[in-house]
Amino acid sequence: MNPIDTRQILNWDQVKVHIQPNLCIECQLVPQQPLQCYRCQKSLCQTCHADLKQKSRGPKIFCQKCKALNYFNPANNAIYQSYRDMVIGCVNRRYGCKVTLDYKKYQKHVEECEFQRIPCPSPGCFVTTLKRAKGDHLQVCEYVIETCQYCNKQFNRKSMAYHQEKCNGKDVQQIDLASLKSDFLRLRSKLDAAISQFEQSAEIAMLEQKVIKQQLEIQQLKNNINQ
Repeated sequence: MNPIDTRQILNWDQVKVHIQPNLCIECQLVPQQPLQCYRCQKSLCQTCHADLKQKSRGPKIFCQKCKALNYFNPANNAIYQSYRDMVIGCVNRRYGCKVTLDYKKYQKHVEECEFQRIPCPSPGCFVTTLKRAKGDHLQVCEYVIETCQYCNKQFNRKSMAYHQEKCNGKDVQQIDLASLKSDFLRLRSKLDAAISQFEQSAEIAMLEQKVIKQQLEIQQLKNNINQ
């Protein structure tokens, strides 16, 4: 957890008398989850503790106050009490976040803040963007991984257009096109046959009507002659 810069404390003048004695003895920032020297009770932030522990290569680390190798343990409640009245501006204030918080809520907010800058997750892209704008960046990022619709291989967006020009999947396209063309011709043939059959049926119906009409005319003539 990164320590809090005293410049983020909006009411620093009012609370510094309580906080200054409990700043990290190495970086002079406000620790999150502070540690304390078991001998002098001075505070150390997690970041500085990790760096010093790596240098010491042992369970004890050098305390700037005691000038000796000592153990550092989780801070007691008195340390946390000295931090309780702080009004802290978000570390992402310069990027547009206007939230102010107390010490307890600060870390959770920073982890979730929509104004924090994050790296693009696409391999090869070195752009950092606001968390809230991640989606907008991914829509145009050339390094987003996509799957070829023909061969199912994966390429970044930058390479996909070139790949699809050369992809063997184009053979699949040609096969699909030939198959569609064959289906079309088969259906067209059936349609033509149906139309022809319909036309023939209509022609027969017209001939039948003419025959019936002629039969009626003949019968009428016979009737006239017999009279």
